Amino acid sequence: MSWLDSLKVAIIQKDTQKAFAHIQTLPESFDDIEEMLQARELIAQVLDLLEEEKSHIRIQMLQIKAAKKIIEINS
Repeated sequence: MSWLDSLKVAIIQKDTQKAFAHIQTLPESFDDIEEMLQARELIAQVLDLLEEEKSHIRIQMLQIKAAKKIIEINS
C-alpha cells in the first residue's frame, strides 16, 4: 500500500496516532505534482482531525474536573 493510501485509511478510520506517524515518515519526493497536492490536502485533513481530538480531550478534561469537584464537595 502506498504512503498516500495508508494515510487515507488512517484518516477514514480517524486513527490520529497512525495518521501522525505517517506524516512523520513523509516521503522525500513524489512521483508527480498531483501526488504532492494530494499529500498536502491529506496532511491538512490530519491537522483538522488532530484539532478535533484536542478539543474533544479538552472537553473531557473539563468534565472530569467538574466531576472531581462534585465528589470532593460530597465527601
